[in-house]
Amino acid sequence: MCYNCYKSLVDVGKLKKFNDIYYLWDYDKKLKKIIEEYKFKNKLYIGELLFNLIGKELNELIKKENIDQIIPIPISYKRLTERGFNQVEELLNFGKYSYIKTSRIKETRHMYEFLNSSSRKENIRDAFKVGKLEGVKKVLIIDDIITTGSTMKEFITEIKKNNNTIQIIVFTLTLSKTAKKINLKMR
Repeated sequence: MCYNCYKSLVDVGKLKKFNDIYYLWDYDKKLKKIIEEYKFKNKLYIGELLFNLIGKELNELIKKENIDQIIPIPISYKRLTERGFNQVEELLNFGKYSYIKTSRIKETRHMYEFLNSSSRKENIRDAFKVGKLEGVKKVLIIDDIITTGSTMKEFITEIKKNNNTIQIIVFTLTLSKTAKKINLKMR
């Protein structure tokens, strides 16, 4: 990552809230390239740089919301073997956070392959498995990108199946213009 890109991320990377979603950056071409390099080209050092940018904000959010547990959005076994890592878990590992691992039990196509919301929803339906979370009152779900919210909404639905009293807070690194345009809400 070049110095100018890093500096611009530092300058605008402050915790923001849109409806009930916390995020740091608006998703744009620069963020798309950075995240693609990290996720798909196995450049783990970018994950460490990203964590250095989000760590302070993430700590403040955890304290502010009184979070009991963190749950990163899981990736499928196939994607895990292709990449060698879950990009969100890796960020949390850089910060030495403990978190609950859950499962993605359905192999889905990449969400960017779908142009409309209904296709995205169908692609992700029944993709996750989350059991009972004993003693947990408030969780922070973390993902790298929220575009239409289909993945996050399906994950929240799965969590609520066995944990209907849990409070859920959502954090993402980047939030798309689409999410804002459709006035996305997670609750």
